[in-house]
Amino acid sequence: MGRNNNRIILLICTAALLLVLFSTGQYGATSRGVGLVREGYRVFDKLMSAPFAFVADVWNTYIGLVNTSWENRELRRQNDRLKVRCMALEEVKSENRRLRGMLQFKEAHPELSLIPAALLSQDITLIFKTAIIDKGSTGGFHVEMPVISPDGVVGKVVSVSPRTSQVLLITDPNSAIPAVVASTRVKGIVKGRGGNLLSLEYVRRTENIKAGDSVVTSGLLGAFPEGLTIGSVQEVRRDVNRIFADIVVKPCVEMDKLEGVFGVAHRVEASD
Repeated sequence: MGRNNNRIILLICTAALLLVLFSTGQYGATSRGVGLVREGYRVFDKLMSAPFAFVADVWNTYIGLVNTSWENRELRRQNDRLKVRCMALEEVKSENRRLRGMLQFKEAHPELSLIPAALLSQDITLIFKTAIIDKGSTGGFHVEMPVISPDGVVGKVVSVSPRTSQVLLITDPNSAIPAVVASTRVKGIVKGRGGNLLSLEYVRRTENIKAGDSVVTSGLLGAFPEGLTIGSVQEVRRDVNRIFADIVVKPCVEMDKLEGVFGVAHRVEASD
């Protein structure tokens, strides 16, 4: 309002001056003076407008920065929500892949009666290597039941409650499974070696065992069905002063990545 009032006063003064000049009949003689008045008015108008224009620019810039800051915060929040959603979707995809793999494994082995279970917790310390699963006696699990995954042998049940079971992993030093080298049919006992490795013990050093050979369950003693994959020979050490070779076996199952397992209830006899 103040700026408009100043302009109105200036226009009135200019008009009054022009009327005086016309009335005196000296318009032609003072045209230079009228031009100076117009120039003066232009300068005066700019001087009056400049502060308001500056304030308006500052205000618009401030509002723009506030809006930009708010938009940035909102975009960050949306980005965080999308990240969480993506992680959830990846977890669902991973779960679907795992379940699909377990289903395919079960369909590929109709000779085995398999009971699925999921891991609840795992102890893979240097002393014990065990896992707790979400099935117990009410789900068909029992002590000494073999536990496997689609990748191979996991271990056996050592204790049960109505709804949970404790599984001794094959990597535990207390674990022992009758085994056989698939290519040569040389028999031995697979024991936990500590860490994430196994030993194939009681194999004479003269036997033809080499790195890469597959080691499977032999089926002896009836604890595990025959032919389940345990691992592969990683290294063979032969000492002329010892009867048995020192055979290191790498398990097929990555114990620290276990999620879904099967309990092997019993062998299903094929019908005639």
